[in-house]
Amino acid sequence: MVFGGNDSGPAAAPAPDTADRVTRPASPSASGTPSSKEPEPGPPAPSDEAPSVSASASASPEADLTAPDGYAQALSTMWGLAPVPCTQHEQQLVDLDDGTSRTEDENNGAVQEPGGAELLYWPDTCTGLGDYQLRALPNTRVGLLRADAPKSFDSSRAAAGTGFGALALSERTDREERGFVEGAALCSVTDKGTVSMAVIEHIAGGAVDDVSVSGPLHIWAAAP
Repeated sequence: MVFGGNDSGPAAAPAPDTADRVTRPASPSASGTPSSKEPEPGPPAPSDEAPSVSASASASPEADLTAPDGYAQALSTMWGLAPVPCTQHEQQLVDLDDGTSRTEDENNGAVQEPGGAELLYWPDTCTGLGDYQLRALPNTRVGLLRADAPKSFDSSRAAAGTGFGALALSERTDREERGFVEGAALCSVTDKGTVSMAVIEHIAGGAVDDVSVSGPLHIWAAAP
């Protein structure tokens, strides 16, 4: 019986070998399973591409907010154009000293109380389609800084002297020809001596609805 136990022992030894051999084919089948898992590494690859896309999307040059002598450190806030239905007969005035805006009764593009504002946004006609116009107010220094130009104090002050006439924002072709696109900026030297740069970060709307605009406003106030 001891010998029989030894016989059963050797018999048990090949059994584990066969079991191992059975396990080995199982691992090839598992290797087949990893091949099915190879698509799983595929999803991470797209996720890796996504950051590169977001990085390229945010690759627009940042503003250089360095203040020259005689000016305080730049302050940053927001500005925007927000039209109302033309039937309300309102026009919007924007003060580029601080980005604040207010409305008054629309008067065919004429302004009753400028109050230090630099920009006027008004409904030229009221046909039910996009018809708002944007222009600099008379006797103000406002100009457009193109999207590919450096965003800095010097470039903003220089652009402010170029003038900004009426522009129909609902006409995309006109906007693009004039350079009023995302990444550009409206620049001004205000009545208070402030140099301001209103970056056009987001444009929404088109030919059938009036355009809204928003973005950061960087302000270099003259030092006291």
